[in-house]
Amino acid sequence: MNRHLASRYQRIAGQALPLVGIWLATILSAWFLLLGSNAGGAVLAVLLLGLLWWRQDRVGGGPQSATHAAAAAAVVLALGFVPTLPDPVLAAGAAALLAFAMAAPMVENQSRPRLEAHRLPGRVSMPLAGVRNPLFKAACGGGIALAAGAAGLLPDVPVAVIVLLFLIAGAATAGYQVVRRRRHLPDREVHAALLAYRPDFYLYYSGRPEGAYQLQMWLPYLERTGSRGAVLIRERQFLDTALAITSLPVLLAESVEPIERTIVPTLGAIFYVNNAAKNVDGTRYQQVVHVHLGHGDSDKPASYAASTTMFDRIFVAGQAGVDRFASHGVLVPGEKFVLVGRPQVEAIEVRPAGAPVPQRPVVLYAPTWRGVLADMQLSSLASGEAIVSALLDAGAAVIFRAHPYAKRDAESRVLVTGIDALLAASPTGGHLTSEQAAALSIFDCMNASDALVGDVSSVVSDYLYSNKPIALAHHAGDRLEAEYPLAKATCLLPVDGDLAAGVRALLSEDSKAADRDTIRTYYLGPWPPEGYSQVFVDACQEAIVVGRHGASVEAGRSPDSTQADS
Repeated sequence: MNRHLASRYQRIAGQALPLVGIWLATILSAWFLLLGSNAGGAVLAVLLLGLLWWRQDRVGGGPQSATHAAAAAAVVLALGFVPTLPDPVLAAGAAALLAFAMAAPMVENQSRPRLEAHRLPGRVSMPLAGVRNPLFKAACGGGIALAAGAAGLLPDVPVAVIVLLFLIAGAATAGYQVVRRRRHLPDREVHAALLAYRPDFYLYYSGRPEGAYQLQMWLPYLERTGSRGAVLIRERQFLDTALAITSLPVLLAESVEPIERTIVPTLGAIFYVNNAAKNVDGTRYQQVVHVHLGHGDSDKPASYAASTTMFDRIFVAGQAGVDRFASHGVLVPGEKFVLVGRPQVEAIEVRPAGAPVPQRPVVLYAPTWRGVLADMQLSSLASGEAIVSALLDAGAAVIFRAHPYAKRDAESRVLVTGIDALLAASPTGGHLTSEQAAALSIFDCMNASDALVGDVSSVVSDYLYSNKPIALAHHAGDRLEAEYPLAKATCLLPVDGDLAAGVRALLSEDSKAADRDTIRTYYLGPWPPEGYSQVFVDACQEAIVVGRHGASVEAGRSPDSTQADS
């Protein structure tokens, strides 16, 4: 009960504190100014307006944040500055700044380019075109000058001049941007630069910043194709993250229409890394090949989603990726599937057959995230403390690798904190908490471990490559092996049963070695280690060529083809 209460309070705090902070600073600054304490009010007003300027520049002009910011600025300007300024010119300037702040969200919506390009060669950035939310910034800048004037730091004439300059600059910049957008100039400029850049493929992403790993896992292998590419994203909140994880050009299209400007004759394929609803916007353009990569091979419902059928090609690691669609009643033409392996597992060290488990084994505990839908509730994180306690009681050292999405909800964060505290308090030492493990790649964690405790997820599928023992935490009971064939190669760890017995089975004699060898081929394909990742690279190159030259997108290699000889 205490954990659930803590989770609820943490969630409320995370949502409310930023807004409360803005309004508190607003009220305090207005209060000081109305009481005649101009210096104190001015300091708070300057801090508030500076914070709002920074927030708009970093986060952007989303309707909610812009409305909150404009409302906060309105209170400061109307209640704080105007009564303290006897000069009618300054009062008029304050009123104009207030109008700018209130109009900023609407004007920003009309002036922001529909298509943006970053790091695109040949893309000439026009002066003032990239200034974000100029009206609101003019209101903030002028408000800071008014605050300084109210505090007696500046005489009236310089304050009036500064306010006038901010008004002129804000209005001119906003007007310039509105005209450019109505004439579709930003879109045309990006399109012209793309024609010159001649991209072969796009890596398409719609989602939150913490999903960056979905792109990062594919970027190195797409680079190996030798093709020219770019990253196409759909949300502004992901822009800074995208620029940080790749050196490729980044295109931002927040709405559907500007995507058409990105489709140029040289473009052969668009690769998709998840099942986001906005993927459908990209697949409208049939002159290129649309390839679903996903972000890991697992038996989760996301790996056999019916929406996947809209893609021209579905890349899967092994035959298991094909069969799970049919076994769940999702009918997909066989020619859409292409077996490509999991190129990322080339980073995993393979344990020699028959190698014994060390006296003090290192166990990687890597639960999946707590899905938001009922059929995605496959995480053992809620039982994580009990699982880790059982591992510690068995004398194991534990590496706790939390899923990146564990940061998304407060309850998961509380659960992660509890497991970290348990490891930190262990007298045996040698453990890695979630923060320490996050400094390593998931494959580094796999290589540092002797066994895995995981859930139904791609982590377990990838760990098959290591030839090390696996325990599958589960709730499914007797249905488990029928629902998840991967379970045949693992020790079963019922989260509501005898965890100690499951841990003993994991760390004692490796009774599942032969099953793992068979299931590994079924899930990850039959290719030998040498050249394993090249199978994926070759498949990407073929998709790009097919799309560029207009060949039938149904001409891809099927699971029955001779890819194993690649």
